[in-house]
Amino acid sequence: ITRTYSITDDCNNSINVVQTITVDDTTDPTATAPADYTVQCMADVIAPNIADITDEADNCTVAPVVVFVSDVSAGTCPTIITRTYSITDDCNNSINVVQTITVDDTTDPIATAPANLTVECIGDVPAQNIADVTGVSDNCTAVPVVTFVSDVSAGTCPTIVTRTYTVTDDCGNQITVTQTIT
Repeated sequence: ITRTYSITDDCNNSINVVQTITVDDTTDPTATAPADYTVQCMADVIAPNIADITDEADNCTVAPVVVFVSDVSAGTCPTIITRTYSITDDCNNSINVVQTITVDDTTDPIATAPANLTVECIGDVPAQNIADVTGVSDNCTAVPVVTFVSDVSAGTCPTIVTRTYTVTDDCGNQITVTQTIT
């Protein structure tokens, strides 16, 4: 800003004097990031929302501009999402604030073991079949993996066969279901 003053005496002799005022905002704005949080599944992660940034302020700019910058994911089980927002004032002074979102599936899948069976002869024991495990579901994994583990026989007349399957989700949470065949 160039500010000019005129000084005049009684005989109309005058001079101008000039003052230069420099306005240079070099102060960054301030803001508070949204609170960090933890969820079980990626589907539970809330979409970025600039309205979640609070206390944004600046020494000169009335309303600094808030922009979502990025989500950066690292790792699996847990996955850590670093969500970054930028706050910028009218003089392009800028800060970033970061929110950390942890996605950590700690819930076991569920399934129903095949029904127990009684047969006459060992040759009548049906072959193992992962499709016999029903009601397979998980809070995060669309299709948990069902695996046949073993048949363990004990005794004679009757012989008890304990057939074991595991059900595993994408984060390694696992349950075991067993079927008894007599």
